[in-house]
Amino acid sequence: MVNSLNKFSDSDKKRKRIRDLLSEDAEKNIFGIVSYAILKNHYRQTKVYFGYNRNAFRQYELQLFRTWRMNASDNGIDFVMRPAGRIFRVKDAGRYDEYLRDIDSVNHFPITFVVKTNSTSKQVLRELFAFIRQRGDVMRNVEEQYRDAIEEIITINELRKWLNDLSDKDVNNVVRDLKNCYREETGGRVLFGE
Repeated sequence: MVNSLNKFSDSDKKRKRIRDLLSEDAEKNIFGIVSYAILKNHYRQTKVYFGYNRNAFRQYELQLFRTWRMNASDNGIDFVMRPAGRIFRVKDAGRYDEYLRDIDSVNHFPITFVVKTNSTSKQVLRELFAFIRQRGDVMRNVEEQYRDAIEEIITINELRKWLNDLSDKDVNNVVRDLKNCYREETGGRVLFGE
């Protein structure tokens, strides 16, 4: 399925193929790369303004960088956003103890979880907060620190919506980014076909 993306000249067919890769059954590394390519092109549409005083603002496009490799079990940060300074972690649904370990590993810096689930982000957040409350060893102030460290939950639903919202040019950019990620991971071999 992945190899066939370049066979299509129609952006809608490319979108459908990419959407098919966004499933709960997808291999986590594939899901992570597809998520990255969609998020990179989604966020690039957003302009932000930074400056050291109100008269010296500069406009920037949000940029997303992938900071992990497939098959690396480093429990690190998966994506970082510049210049906003956001960090992202790709996760399977459930296993909320791993989410808390990720929060601990970045010293409770706000983190966005990209979750491989068809559940809504609100449902994942409710389950995660319930898990935090159920932990007997978490005191109230620590519970609040965990809650405050969760910047956003992104699920398959948001990724599919944002993919649909991308222009045809950006869908082609998603395909290009997917090819580049695989090329990096495979030492130059192309898995998407030329």
